[in-house]
Amino acid sequence: MKLLLLIFTFLILITHLSANTYWVKEPGPSRHNLKNVFFINDQTGWISGDTGTILQTSNSGINWNVQNSGIINDIHSIHFINQRLGWAVAWEAFPDSNSFYGTKILKTTNGGLNWISYMYPDTGRFMNTIYFLDSLRGFMAGAPISIVYTTNAGSTWNKADTDTTITIGFPIVNLNFFDSMTGYACGGFRDIAGAMWKTTNGGINWKATIVGPEPLNDLYLFNSSKVIAAGGDFEYGSSTVRTSDQGSHWLYDTLGVFGVANGIDFRTPYEGWISLGIAQKFIYTLDSGHSWRTIFTPDSIPIFDVTFSDSTNGWAVGYNGTILKYNHGIVNTNNISEQILQNEIILHQNYPNPFNPKTLINYELRNAHFVWLRVYDPLGKLVATLVNSRQERGKHYVVFNEINLSSGIYFYELKAENYSEVKRMIFLK
Repeated sequence: MKLLLLIFTFLILITHLSANTYWVKEPGPSRHNLKNVFFINDQTGWISGDTGTILQTSNSGINWNVQNSGIINDIHSIHFINQRLGWAVAWEAFPDSNSFYGTKILKTTNGGLNWISYMYPDTGRFMNTIYFLDSLRGFMAGAPISIVYTTNAGSTWNKADTDTTITIGFPIVNLNFFDSMTGYACGGFRDIAGAMWKTTNGGINWKATIVGPEPLNDLYLFNSSKVIAAGGDFEYGSSTVRTSDQGSHWLYDTLGVFGVANGIDFRTPYEGWISLGIAQKFIYTLDSGHSWRTIFTPDSIPIFDVTFSDSTNGWAVGYNGTILKYNHGIVNTNNISEQILQNEIILHQNYPNPFNPKTLINYELRNAHFVWLRVYDPLGKLVATLVNSRQERGKHYVVFNEINLSSGIYFYELKAENYSEVKRMIFLK
């Protein structure tokens, strides 16, 4: 028993060491929960959060200045297009009440030294995110399902066509544009479905697609065709969806990690990070989101957002004023991710998932190995042994077909010498 306890403690220490290797805690001037971080270059950025908190740096986080937002409610989103012009959104509550009645829009023309605010005219609309393409054209999205746009710097707002036939009532949580015409948005409703929206005409019309069973909270655009979004719920844990064909097909992937993904960004085309909020963890990928690994955050602090301004400068923010900076001292300019990938064994998420009656499990071996691939039920009982043999390097595909299963969650484990990884899959009759 003592030996097992020592091993467990050692593994936890290694995990925390790994987190601190990647991320370093930075001093900050606030003790409020910080929810959003946005940088326009490696030097200049803003952080927003609870009780109207806005922080600004112009020297890569050496100093953070507290700005006066003029509001006392939580800021849900902040966005800048240059060092002067920026916007933010918050929900406005009735005086002496926790009941919200609409959205307040904040704007600055001098980098946040001064903020002006005004109410979005349509009460009962609660905007989660704000995004501007330039000084005139901008977008907000929220709940009930709505994307609105402006062509005059926010003086007036027009409602976009968001294809409500299949996503009626679904909140939109975040949106982003690859260029002036092509943009994507993500959202959904807990215990019902997750959805993605896409525009190809500058945000006037958006086409909606149901992509999974859990809502999505943030997204990253590799290019106009390749997109990944992350979300989840506390019952099923974190999940991602991704497309490589402009949203014609979306691949849903349960990550088997407790917690809800709330922020996603990529340092390089290969290395990406997701913050998991109160789960006190990051998950990260070294293969563009095909597989993910988990580490605790430094000091196990809840982290609510993560961003990279370039391949060497990254930031994450969270509970009690926490600010983390990516430790670029470990970054190899020849791309450390590509070097690590050469030694990886990659287990992919099964597809389709959920499935009935069969699903495809695939994995990649960089070298020949003796491989075990097994399926277990939630109690750890062995359901099936799919592979038990030595296999050559390359891509491998296995079909799992079990019509006698009961509906529920199952786990499949790939083992090869010192490598072991488990992923979750859902069988629905």
